[in-house]
Amino acid sequence: MEYKVFTKSVELSEANKNYLAKRMSKPDHLLKKQKDLVSPADVRITKERGIYKVEITTHVKALSKIIKVEERSNDLYEAIDKVTDALERKIREIKTRLHPKNLSDKGIPVNPKEAVLTRTDNLDYEDEFSEKPVAPKIARVKHHDLTIMNVEEAILQMQLLGHSFFVFRDSTNDAVSVLYERKDGNLGLLVFNE
Repeated sequence: MEYKVFTKSVELSEANKNYLAKRMSKPDHLLKKQKDLVSPADVRITKERGIYKVEITTHVKALSKIIKVEERSNDLYEAIDKVTDALERKIREIKTRLHPKNLSDKGIPVNPKEAVLTRTDNLDYEDEFSEKPVAPKIARVKHHDLTIMNVEEAILQMQLLGHSFFVFRDSTNDAVSVLYERKDGNLGLLVFNE
């Protein structure tokens, strides 16, 4: 898989570069028949307080979606292993979603002899794919009234429900707000001004 490396606060040795190249070639067997399924990846490696963060970002042309995987470890090799495994899982998921059998199960007519991907970006070369991309469908709709509460009550309610986010109307400023869990374990708060 093609990629570009960007580093911050890290000096990669030749051994590190070779190991990364070996691990980044791993998803190639998934892309044999669809070499242009994803664009060249950006690999960002940073080190902060003794922890390596490796992040891979690539664009899935067929779905106009971005794949972004990120892993952290105090060992660079372990972080590279984890993040490339996560990338491989994501590519597998996408290929499964785009498989003719899975598309026909969703009521989309598919000719199994043809590829099922569609490029939605405007590139200069010819598009060899003909079917439309599959958008995720809404499986369930829930209606809720926005409850007026303060942030502390919203945190408690979110934890009681076991959800990763919670929407409420903030009693202090009457704004619609979204409380959410961040990857670092802290909470974030989005406040929508009217």
